[in-house]
Amino acid sequence: MHPQILFLEMTILSAEELRLNACLLKQSTFVTVHSGSQHHATTNIDNQGSGYPCWNQKFDLELPSNIQYMTIEVKRRSLLGNVMIGMVNVPVTDFTQGYAAANHLHFLSYLLRDRKGLRKGIVNLSIRVKESWERVRNTTAFVR
Repeated sequence: MHPQILFLEMTILSAEELRLNACLLKQSTFVTVHSGSQHHATTNIDNQGSGYPCWNQKFDLELPSNIQYMTIEVKRRSLLGNVMIGMVNVPVTDFTQGYAAANHLHFLSYLLRDRKGLRKGIVNLSIRVKESWERVRNTTAFVR
């Protein structure tokens, strides 16, 4: 039986070669993860990594079983507001199907593209599918 909701442990590790136009970014980058219309997480702002930021920030996410992909957006905070650098749609099958054992830690890297499809860098993350939400809710004090 497939669970209704999966419980994920996701760590946004870092990014490489982040570019806005043709230049490497200087600072103020962060990542937003969307796993459905109401589920999301946002990293802290990295002000020191320039075009190679490092967040190493862990999130516990709920993932409805009917979701086919998660969207990861890398953004830059500026005086005029948040600017999208690049995004990627991560297929859920990349970490829920295949030969990996339960609780296997997946290290994944994805090419970021802007709205025009131009390459904007690479984002690195790790994902571990823990358990169904119902089981976690009944055994821990996890707060939604």
